[in-house]
Amino acid sequence: MNKILLAWTIVFILIGGGILFYGMSFNPIGWFNGKVTFTEPNNAPIPWGLLVIGYMFFGIIGTGVSSYNSLYEIFNKNHKEDNPFHKISLRNEWLALAVLIPGWIMVFASTYKPGEAMYIYLSFRDTSRIAWNGVLYALVGIGIIAEILALIGEKIKLENKKDPLSRFLGWLSSELKIEIPGMLKIVVSIIAVIVGYAIVAEVILDANLGSVFGYLSTWVDEFGPFMSILLVILSFYAGISMISFVSVIYGKMSKKEKVEAKDPPENMYKVLGRDGVLATIAIGFLMLWWIWLTATNQETSPWASLLLTGVYSIPFWIGIVLSGIIIPLALYSIAYAKRNAKALFASSIFSLLGMFSIITLADILPQSITWYYTISPISPSNSNWVYELRSVFNHGPLWTLLPFNISFYDIVWFTGSVLLLLGFYTLGVLILPLEEEEKPKHIWIFK
Repeated sequence: MNKILLAWTIVFILIGGGILFYGMSFNPIGWFNGKVTFTEPNNAPIPWGLLVIGYMFFGIIGTGVSSYNSLYEIFNKNHKEDNPFHKISLRNEWLALAVLIPGWIMVFASTYKPGEAMYIYLSFRDTSRIAWNGVLYALVGIGIIAEILALIGEKIKLENKKDPLSRFLGWLSSELKIEIPGMLKIVVSIIAVIVGYAIVAEVILDANLGSVFGYLSTWVDEFGPFMSILLVILSFYAGISMISFVSVIYGKMSKKEKVEAKDPPENMYKVLGRDGVLATIAIGFLMLWWIWLTATNQETSPWASLLLTGVYSIPFWIGIVLSGIIIPLALYSIAYAKRNAKALFASSIFSLLGMFSIITLADILPQSITWYYTISPISPSNSNWVYELRSVFNHGPLWTLLPFNISFYDIVWFTGSVLLLLGFYTLGVLILPLEEEEKPKHIWIFK
């Protein structure tokens, strides 16, 4: 067992967990009285702050890692030698699960009374997109865990163990034959069904998450479909970045991967570079579409001005256009052409920064403007044009910009969640047979 990795795992879990417990202490009186509140109600002008941005960021990365890895898994099911990620498929799925954990923690912490979150499930409303988010996150988690168990089951099947749990795990990676004599014969791969289910659940989750922000009352209806499409494509963009980031680091730290000659990691780097170029081009097109939607619509043109020349122009031009599109496009191209690990690693960092900028602006933009006519005493019922017209003639503003602030409470929970993610991932590397040559030897699934 790698002692250095074990030490870092303990440090990450203890420090991350300690910071999260410190976050719970922000309202100790509420906990003492049984109210189970993490903090006081968020009365900030823009209430969906860093914690919502954080859970979107990590949630989309987690689904993207799993979906991207699973697509290669399912389309190369019968030709595993053609799957560039075959040797690290299990490790990628564990990475996806680890990345989802801080997302779950942050959405939990952003709730005023997290103990009441159970009512999302107990009093489920099928018209609530946020309620569906809670269900879909659970379904995605089940799908990723089932896929991890099925991939471990492939290894257990080779060991020919006979105990009930080992046989069940082996069954998850087997084929089910359905036959009607003389008429029909169907062979169904159980693991292919699990992988397919995971992909569908993840894509639906990302699309639904996009619709939560796309159909806010402060936007116009045209943003609903766009935001769903954006977050689905963004998940693959982020998944490629995260796999690139971790694979390069893991390859440098692992002596086995350095000396292995049969399947050098450069082949995988070439595929990641190619797919990174395609995903970056797609994101660039969607950003152009976003600007076109906002700039050509009378009701949303203020948002275009905020992005292009206003207070959010630096996050847009530097964070998205430069860091998220131009630089990754160049570096991914180098990684593809030369199979260069350094270029791939650098492109993954810039891509993740660009993705964070996209998520941040997608979250705060629809909350950043309040229209004067919504509180105007002179506007007739169900009509806005009178006050708008008066403001135009008087050269008065039609809207005001709300400030965006990050509280110390948000920083505490964000930091603790990220450290816990690192500890959870390295813990899996230590105790689970994530490498191709590693076998489960203890308590069914542990190496």
